Amino acid sequence: MLTDLIQFLRISLSKTRAETTTIGHEMEMARAYLNIYQIRMGDRLQYHIQAEEDLKKKSIPPMLVQPLVENAIKHGLETAVTGGLITIEAHKDNHRIRITVKDTGKGLDETGNGGFGLTNIRERLHSLYGQDGKLILVENRAGGVTATIEIPNG
Repeated sequence: MLTDLIQFLRISLSKTRAETTTIGHEMEMARAYLNIYQIRMGDRLQYHIQAEEDLKKKSIPPMLVQPLVENAIKHGLETAVTGGLITIEAHKDNHRIRITVKDTGKGLDETGNGGFGLTNIRERLHSLYGQDGKLILVENRAGGVTATIEIPNG
């Protein structure tokens, strides 16, 4: 746990000061965070992280994925007796990059808009990419939420 905590802190502190990071670094930060949370939740927290190899070196703004992972745990899985699964994926589709964080937790709250973290992501995406940067939240049929970040691949 200490190794994961140190890795998480190193990555997150260095990336909060940087203007860009890579999808690979965002995935590694999410992995370290989830490993730490697995100590707390045990078998109740499962996760799967996958990114296309050529996307791992793609530059993106820092701290886009982390708040989505935090929300998936805090609002979706942590209070659920059975816990659940978080899946993080990055892939490209035509001229767009899609990064998804999907959980099998409780689903959206009454408003479906989320809080400060999601608002911050939306504003950052809009300021950097205009209408080409999006955060899409969808409630999953079987429970939970899929949060998708879409940005241009260029």
